[in-house]
Amino acid sequence: MSRGSAASWGARVAAGCDEDCDSDDDDCWDIGVPGDESQLDQTLELDKKDAFKKALVHGDVSLIEQLLNSGISIESSFQFGWTPLMCAASTADFAVVRLLLDRGANACFEIDKYTVLMAACAAHASEENILKTVELLLSRNVDPNLTCREAIWIVL
Repeated sequence: MSRGSAASWGARVAAGCDEDCDSDDDDCWDIGVPGDESQLDQTLELDKKDAFKKALVHGDVSLIEQLLNSGISIESSFQFGWTPLMCAASTADFAVVRLLLDRGANACFEIDKYTVLMAACAAHASEENILKTVELLLSRNVDPNLTCREAIWIVL
């Protein structure tokens, strides 16, 4: 496709061709390029955040590092206001928790009196992974007395 063609501005393009498409048949694709640069930047940031969430879920340390290096915030806010560290702790993913802590994640984060440490203790993971993750958090000065709800919650 030549530079400056209509396709580079969000036009319809014929499938498999270099030419713009003026017809309404099914051989054309609407490439839907956003109209301004700020809209494109917002779309890219949403894509990065989505990739970040998926990398956290899958424990993809390499991709998480790449995304952090590209500028995604270590304190991004996900569903329910959880941070990446809270998400990683909730699965007792030791390698990801360590990476996030090494990169400056707030280990004392809490939301609605639910802490990172509580998330690690309640993780659906092996006892060994939970223990390693909890020990790591405690070694990074997580305050186990951050909220009084913890003692009640663990008993339940």
